[in-house]
Amino acid sequence: MRLSYLGLLVASPASILSVVRATPTALLANTATVNAHKSTGAATHLASGFIYGLPDNGANAKTSIPDHFLTDIKFRATRAGGAQISAPGWASGGYNGYQKRFESALSNYKSVRKYGGAFILLPHDLWGAQGGGAPRFPGDKGNWSEMGKFWNQIIADLKNNNMLEGLVIDIWNEPDGSGFWARSWAQYVEYYIRATKIIR
Repeated sequence: MRLSYLGLLVASPASILSVVRATPTALLANTATVNAHKSTGAATHLASGFIYGLPDNGANAKTSIPDHFLTDIKFRATRAGGAQISAPGWASGGYNGYQKRFESALSNYKSVRKYGGAFILLPHDLWGAQGGGAPRFPGDKGNWSEMGKFWNQIIADLKNNNMLEGLVIDIWNEPDGSGFWARSWAQYVEYYIRATKIIR
């Protein structure tokens, strides 16, 4: 069976086959072969984690999730950027909108590191672009100065809060879909180049 690399499927064999049949041939150029009848060894739990973070203040003993809920699943990583709280993000609220989301990300980082996992930072959430809700995007009308301020703030906050160990940065989630990047592909490529230079 051949599966597109675009996502991890957890479903019945029949539904997987229907997804594979619906996948355009061009997308199947990058494929992996899965043989469900062949054992490749013990599970390593590489994908054991959470897509949208843990409760804020999760590292606090009074409000934390009991350890066994994470250790039992061999917890490895969490993605977060504050999209789950009622703060607008940088694009709508400037620094003040960003700050609350960053505080949520920091709380998640502390929880993740408590269990030795990797923390995947979601800058698009800090920007406020989850679900296509941002009123503006980096590079709109050729203006990159706001994006520079945004990234310089992220880098400063990561350093000031000792968040570099175990950190992974997802430069922008799903930029090939308008739900997260509602601009041209050329604008995204330019954003990616500029953001990567700042991060490095």
